[in-house]
Amino acid sequence: MEISSINRRALLRGSAKAGAATALAGVLGGLMTRQAMAAHTNGQLAPLASPYGPLFPVKDQETGLELLKLPRGFTYRSMSWTGDKMTDGGIVAPRHDGMGVVSVGGAGGQDTYLIRNHEVQGASSLIDAPAQYDTAVQNGQLIGGGCDVLKVRNGKLIENYATIGGTFNNCAGGVTPWGTWITCEETFYDGTAQGGKKHGYVFECSIDPRQTTGQPLVAMGRLYHEAIAVDPVTGYVYETEDRRNVSGFYRFKPNDTTPAYGALAKGGKLQAAKVAGVDQAKLLALGGSNAVSEVGQTLEIEWVDIDNPDADPVGGASGPYLEGLGKGALTMSRGEGIWQHGDTIAIVDTAFGRDGSSRDGRGQGAVWIYTPSTSDPERGTMTLLYAAASEVAGNNPDNITISPRGGILTCDDGDAVEDEFGRGNRLMGYTDHGEAYIFAKNNINLSDADLAAMGRSGQFTAKDDRGNEFAGATFDFDGHTLFVNVQTPGVTFAIRGPWALGNL
Repeated sequence: MEISSINRRALLRGSAKAGAATALAGVLGGLMTRQAMAAHTNGQLAPLASPYGPLFPVKDQETGLELLKLPRGFTYRSMSWTGDKMTDGGIVAPRHDGMGVVSVGGAGGQDTYLIRNHEVQGASSLIDAPAQYDTAVQNGQLIGGGCDVLKVRNGKLIENYATIGGTFNNCAGGVTPWGTWITCEETFYDGTAQGGKKHGYVFECSIDPRQTTGQPLVAMGRLYHEAIAVDPVTGYVYETEDRRNVSGFYRFKPNDTTPAYGALAKGGKLQAAKVAGVDQAKLLALGGSNAVSEVGQTLEIEWVDIDNPDADPVGGASGPYLEGLGKGALTMSRGEGIWQHGDTIAIVDTAFGRDGSSRDGRGQGAVWIYTPSTSDPERGTMTLLYAAASEVAGNNPDNITISPRGGILTCDDGDAVEDEFGRGNRLMGYTDHGEAYIFAKNNINLSDADLAAMGRSGQFTAKDDRGNEFAGATFDFDGHTLFVNVQTPGVTFAIRGPWALGNL
């Protein structure tokens, strides 16, 4: 696997990121212009025209079926469907979710390695991985979540094998600058009464299954975890929490900032974000009793220590959230995807806004930009980049990624939207002014005949899956290929095309 050369590449990549000027500077400059013009201060009502053009059904280069709608000139290949046999002899688990490109290797660096989550709870079998966390039978089932590795060459799957099993509801996670993946459990499940273990932790995974330990990073908190992002300059790990209207925003300061597998396991200090000068600020919607009143607003952020990161949940809220709240920490509606790029971090709040009954934290979603202070490491700012004021403009964005060119892309997670390109969930791009446009749509609507033609009869149910979510969007290091999952029926796509026509 050429692990040493892969790690050297990852370290060099991290150093390059730390020294590079961020492409998001144009986004933030555009925000200030929009704020001065008072444009869209109540959120975006409809998508902009895409710089890549309108969408059309495009045939999969692997199956010949029209599984996605994409702009002209884009192609894709499907791989690693639920139930496929992996090269290690195991079977691909269902519910493909968070995913990241972690390393490159092979002759000439032609191989791309991804690690992918499976958001599974109970199952009839464990993911057959060398590293296992919780192997106890509980409520008549095993804990069926975990991660696998995909080795891809020129957009085609070469190798697929498991790296961790026995974890619960692996939702999202994040890549590290040293070439590993942090997978996150979105749960408070406690199986100790049945001979199992507590859940709600994060785990570090390597492309080398011999290196993955399967041990939780307890100091990073027992939360309803969603995703993480690592600042390559400080080594701080930023964490989101997906629990409606009781979600904090956190960072972990490791004791050991060595950029290598296992350093995070040496412990550190968990902290929660607080709006400076405002105790228990609510970042749930625009206006009202909340701390944010318009798109483009910037909030000053400071951090409070969490003394007991492993505290049990109370009343549906995590122990760390409740401790942070008692110290004045902020609340988000539902923290979802988070992604680091240059000197900024993009954060999704999937339910920011209000519903038809004017309930806070039940809207169509938002994207924030967190920027650490260059002069005071204990402070930073959060700027509201985008907020959706209608389902058409935003459909509860979930996972997020940023291309090497600095373009933001999110994965829809709401019900299927009916728009000018038909029915289906979407991938949304964002202009340099923080306005959303439609980049792609889910078009998976399989019949029994389609499954037979694919050679996958009986692996999963033939049905209309256009309303199922995209997840795990991530670009390769060169920005040539976008990898993304559709969670159900469970499939990964490698998308290529004329990216230079737009900002992705």
